[in-house]
Amino acid sequence: MQPSIDAPYPYRFGEGQPASGRPSIGRRMFRALTRFSIAVLIGVGATLGWQSYGDAAKEMLVAQVPALGLLLSVSTTKSLVGAATSTDTTRQLAPLASTLDAVRRSVEQLAAKQEQMAQNIAALRAVEEDVRQKVSSAPPAAAPAPAQQAASIPQPKPPQAKIESRLPPPAGPQFSR
Repeated sequence: MQPSIDAPYPYRFGEGQPASGRPSIGRRMFRALTRFSIAVLIGVGATLGWQSYGDAAKEMLVAQVPALGLLLSVSTTKSLVGAATSTDTTRQLAPLASTLDAVRRSVEQLAAKQEQMAQNIAALRAVEEDVRQKVSSAPPAAAPAPAQQAASIPQPKPPQAKIESRLPPPAGPQFSR
């Protein structure tokens, strides 16, 4: 009798193991371990994702399907966290507000000093104009030489780094006749 074509051979061609439909025990264990590892990694990833974006995901689901709001039990902790955050923000902004108030006061003081300086400059210009009128009305014979005239005119001082809070009243030039 000849073996039929459909009959299984007792051994696979080129291998020394019996021809059964099952892989070896080692191969089955490796596949099971691989599947288990993949399942664990998916679970860990899902857990980390849920911890990071869980509240946002719940809110999105409730917005899409309002009936899931009862099942997901969307908590009101967000409003409590918001209230706590606002008090923390208020505490953090209190020093900033006091600093801004101090800056506002110093700007007001600077504006007042600038106004006082503008008045002093106007008074000095008026005195200078008065001096020019008196010098131009003086007799020409008594006029000093140009070198002496340049030496007698005081040169303006460069601005100082720190301006005094009160400037003395401008003293007018005194002429002796």
